[in-house]
Amino acid sequence: MELISIIIPIYNVSKYLNRCVDSVVNQTYKNIEIILVDDGSKDNSGEMCDKYQEEYSNIKVVHKENAGLGFARNTGLEYVTGKYVIFVDGDDYIQKDMVENLYNDLKKANADTAIGGFRRVYSDREVVVANKFVGNVYEGDDVPKEVLVRMVGKKHNLTDYIEMSVWKVLFSMDIISKYNLKFPSERVFISEDIIFDTEYYRYAKRVVMSGDTGYCYCDNEGSLTTKYRSNRFELQKTLYLEMVKRMKELNLYNESKQRLMTTFISVTRYCVKLEQKFANENGKKKAKENIKAICNDEVLQKAFSEYENNLVPIKSRFINNLIIHKNTKLLYDFMALKNKFNI
Repeated sequence: MELISIIIPIYNVSKYLNRCVDSVVNQTYKNIEIILVDDGSKDNSGEMCDKYQEEYSNIKVVHKENAGLGFARNTGLEYVTGKYVIFVDGDDYIQKDMVENLYNDLKKANADTAIGGFRRVYSDREVVVANKFVGNVYEGDDVPKEVLVRMVGKKHNLTDYIEMSVWKVLFSMDIISKYNLKFPSERVFISEDIIFDTEYYRYAKRVVMSGDTGYCYCDNEGSLTTKYRSNRFELQKTLYLEMVKRMKELNLYNESKQRLMTTFISVTRYCVKLEQKFANENGKKKAKENIKAICNDEVLQKAFSEYENNLVPIKSRFINNLIIHKNTKLLYDFMALKNKFNI
C-alpha cells in the first residue's frame, strides 16, 4: 500500500473539526498521513489540532498566519511525503472507505488520478451526487478535452457536467511536484479549485472516473458560498475572464465557451438573489443600486450577446431576460418571491 497524504485546512471550524478529523483517522485505508493546516484560527481549532497530533503519530500540524483556503492547501503540500494527495475541507467529512475506494479504482485503471462523486449533506437530508461517467478512463489529450471542459460548467440543460472541486479527487503528487502546481488565493479568484484544475489536468496522463461517493460536502450555515460578499459579482467576473483566457491558451475555448457563460450567468443570478436576500441588512436602495450595476456590466452583457439563452430552462431564461433588458425593478421583486418561498 502506497502512502496517501490528506491535507485538511482549518480555520475557525471547532464546531466541525472532530467530525472531520475523526472521519479521516478512521479510514479503512491505513497507510495515510494527515496534515492539519491551522490557518490562523481565532477559536480553539488550533489547540484541537495539537491534541490530535499528540494522539496520532501520522498527524502533522502546521500553524500559519491566516491567508485563506488556497494558500493553506499550498502550505500543506510543502509537508506531503505521500505518493498521492487528497484535500478535505475542515467543515466537511468523508466516509470510512473513501480513500480505499479511490485508490483501488486508480490502481485498477493504472491511472494517475481518480475522480469520485460526493454527498451533499443538509441539516435534514442527504443528496448523493454520483460521477456520471463512472468507469470511464481518459488518456492524454482526452483528459483536458473530456474532463476539464466538463468541469468549467454545464452546457444549457445537458447533464454531462463534472462537479468542479479538488475534494473527492485522488491526485498524483508526482504531477503536482514536477510542475510545481499551486493554488491561487480565493480572495483573487473566488474559486481557487478550477484554477488549480486548469493546471493539473493539462499534465494528467490517465484519469479514471470512480464510483465512490464518500466525500460529504456539508451545507453548513455561514459557509463561504452562502454568505453575503459585496464584491462577489466582481470576483466572479474576474474568474470568468481568467477562465476564458486559460481555455483559449489550451485551445479549448470553442468547446467550453457556452459552458463558461452558463457558469458566469448562473452565478450572476445567484449574486442578484443574494443582493435582494440581504436588502434588509444592506438597505433596499443599495441592493437595487447593486442589482442595476450588475445588469449594466459590459462583460456580462457581452456574454449574453453570444449566449444561447433560448436553450436554457424556462425559469432561468426568464431571469436572464430580465437581466439582459436591465429590468431591475421586476428582477428585484421576482427575487424577493424566490427568497420568500425558497424556490
